[in-house]
Amino acid sequence: MNIVYRILWLFIGLNGAMFVGFSAYASHARRFIDYPQLLTIFESASNQHAIHLLALLVLASISLFFRSRWLLMSAGFFTVGIVLFSFTLYLFSLTGVKIAGFLTPVGGVCFMLGWLSLIGIAWGEKQSTERLNE
Repeated sequence: MNIVYRILWLFIGLNGAMFVGFSAYASHARRFIDYPQLLTIFESASNQHAIHLLALLVLASISLFFRSRWLLMSAGFFTVGIVLFSFTLYLFSLTGVKIAGFLTPVGGVCFMLGWLSLIGIAWGEKQSTERLNE
């Protein structure tokens, strides 16, 4: 397993633990009782974090058997999306730091690009098959 995939597995493991920790903290945070709108923001971050962390887990598992630059590209976009979308919303909802205002949408775009990158697997496989049949 090369260094890129090792880093990906490290990111998945650390983020799984962080997700559980953030969720546990949110269930007891006084801040969310006082400001329920911040809980909504936190839940949005948490939902996207969970969905894309599971997607990363699936991509990393597939990559053990099938190597593709499209899989790696998708995983990269999901990773950046988690950092820019979920983490900036966590930061805002927990501390009030408003850096999320301009970074969060970039993270959302990264999530979309990650899903769109998966199209390349189908397109790439078709071209590979065509070359084999020639």
